[in-house]
Amino acid sequence: MTVTRRSSPPASAFLGNLASFYHWDSYEAPLQHGNLAMHEVYLALFAHPPRGFTELLILRDRIVAPFGLRPSGAAERKPVEIKPAYAIGEKIARFTLFGQNDTEIVTGGDDKHLDFRVSVRKVADGGANRVALTTVVSPHNLFGRAYLSVILPFHRCGVRMLLANAVKAGRL
Repeated sequence: MTVTRRSSPPASAFLGNLASFYHWDSYEAPLQHGNLAMHEVYLALFAHPPRGFTELLILRDRIVAPFGLRPSGAAERKPVEIKPAYAIGEKIARFTLFGQNDTEIVTGGDDKHLDFRVSVRKVADGGANRVALTTVVSPHNLFGRAYLSVILPFHRCGVRMLLANAVKAGRL
């Protein structure tokens, strides 16, 4: 059930050069079900958020509401729609799908203060299958950079929670 921070993210077919992003981080966990399609791996993480993760999103929404930022939708606690397949531009969990292939799926969102992408990738490392969750962020202005500096500790905690929850539940 070990979740570890990666010193570098796995190569991505969709993200390009990491030096072009203001911030990136990458975490990984064991992948026991390597036969899952990428959207299934993604949903194993994001369609079943642990309570603590949802609470972090609700707190985030309350803090950023006075600044006019879009809420995450976590307060509604609606179940995530699970479909057999997703097309580029559709919502998968709470984010927009930007790219997918047999080993990676990239979602994210663009806003006036920053753009972000989330890559979930299958990684075969020395015979062990792992799933890597990488986040990249490009702020557009001072507010975006300030927001990012405030939210990063919560983000790191949330990513670890998502991965650990999916592993513990046997979904990965």
